[in-house]
Order: sequence, then structure tokens, then C-alpha cells
Amino acid sequence: MSAADVGSMRGQVEVLRAQIDSMQHVLLERTRSLVDLQERIARATASARSSDGSVEIVVDASGAVVGVDLSGSSYAKHSPAALGNLILATAASAAEDIRRQVAEMTKPLTEAAGIDLPDLVPGVLGLREILEPRVDGHRKLPAGGHLWRILWPWFLPRTAR
Repeated sequence: MSAADVGSMRGQVEVLRAQIDSMQHVLLERTRSLVDLQERIARATASARSSDGSVEIVVDASGAVVGVDLSGSSYAKHSPAALGNLILATAASAAEDIRRQVAEMTKPLTEAAGIDLPDLVPGVLGLREILEPRVDGHRKLPAGGHLWRILWPWFLPRTAR
């Protein structure tokens, strides 16, 4: 091997090192962004109040009810069955609001991704289905909120995907 060949290989190694360093930097930045997103989503809540003001429901990021406030007159205004239905409808409204909030928070991520997993591996769930899944025609959030495990591939540099 000539000195010119060795010099050429050293140059190629340096170029590869610079690319790897850049990829690591991008991955670190994106990981930090994802952690921040996870924390914001974990803290997110939404509330809804019934049209007559007798019921207020608070839900967490997964859409689970974490608070119920019934006005003192709610029992007098509604039969038990009607009050139950009002609670359910108000909870559904709060859950829809949190879904909109989470979709808005994740919008930069989904738009930046530009490509979804089913585009690469047919038949698997993609980011669109995870962030806007449907059950019986209604949108549902994934249980558990383990966004890191779900979203980490979208934080890899495009050349590593």
C-alpha cells in the first residue's frame, strides 16, 4: 500500500468520523426534543363543562378521567340516568379536546418525519395510526403513553433510517 493510498484512507476515515459526530449530535438534539415533548404531553390535561354547567370533567393525556366536579344542583336537575349520560358526554368532549392538544403538540414531529413506518414496512402501525388511532370509527389515544418507544425511529437522521 502506498503512502498516497494511506493518506486517502485517512481522509475517508476523517470524513466518516465527522458524519458520525454530526449524526450523534442530531440524535442527541432530537432525543432531548422528544423527552421535552413526552414531559409536556404527560402534564397535559383538558377539561370540559356540560352545557348547563352542572358537570365538569378533567382528563389526562391518555383521555382517562382524572377529575369530576358536579354542581350541587346537578342531582336535582337530572335523573340518575340523565346525569350519567351527561357525565359520559362531557368526558367524551374532554377526551376529544386532549386528543386535539396532543395532535397539535406532535404536529411538528409528524410533519418533520415526512415518512411513516408503513411506507417502509407494509402492514405495521404507523405514526398516523398511533397518534390518531380509531376504534369503532372514534379516535383513541394509545394507553400507557410510552411515546419514546413509539417515536424514537423518527428521531434518527434520515440517512440512518
